[in-house]
Amino acid sequence: MFSGIDEVDWASMEHAYGPADDVPELLRGLASDDPAEREAALDGMYGAVHHQGDVYACTLACIPFLFELVVDPGVQDRGGVVELLTSIGGFDLDEDDEAEIDEDEIEGAANYAMAAAAVTAGAGVFFELIADEDPGVRLAAPLALATLHRHPVRVLALLRERLPVEPDEEVRLALVEAAGRVALRHRPLAERVGK
Repeated sequence: MFSGIDEVDWASMEHAYGPADDVPELLRGLASDDPAEREAALDGMYGAVHHQGDVYACTLACIPFLFELVVDPGVQDRGGVVELLTSIGGFDLDEDDEAEIDEDEIEGAANYAMAAAAVTAGAGVFFELIADEDPGVRLAAPLALATLHRHPVRVLALLRERLPVEPDEEVRLALVEAAGRVALRHRPLAERVGK
């Protein structure tokens, strides 16, 4: 796991609190066997690397490693990592936003666009996670699919297929919410949600 992490020049990047040379430790913390260390690492990712929704160069560099974590069934608390990826990649830059960007914000907007593209490109893994043994992963996967996957018809079909067999009530609610999100984002599919 984390092949190539030490080849990334983390020290040349910054996050919300300065040099990003602590990011490899945070990523490794997400894979820790210690629940307190995993929680601290996830807090650190949100607090520094994805601070208040910001996307830095180091955030972009984390994306492949975050995907490694979510597909490894030996990693605990992967649901939180799925949520982090959804947050990182879920930014939509609409036409109104584009009109308001000034020169100082261009790099930030480019980072958001690159993050959305990178996470969306890997969003196929969330199809497998919708039936994961971990209910926390199953809870996070529907929103990830509804937000990030490029094929809403396929996503909606999977959400509808999973609903009657999902044993966890909270996850069933997440499936319904995700189906609603797909219908809102893709109006022609709205009538398929209730069927």
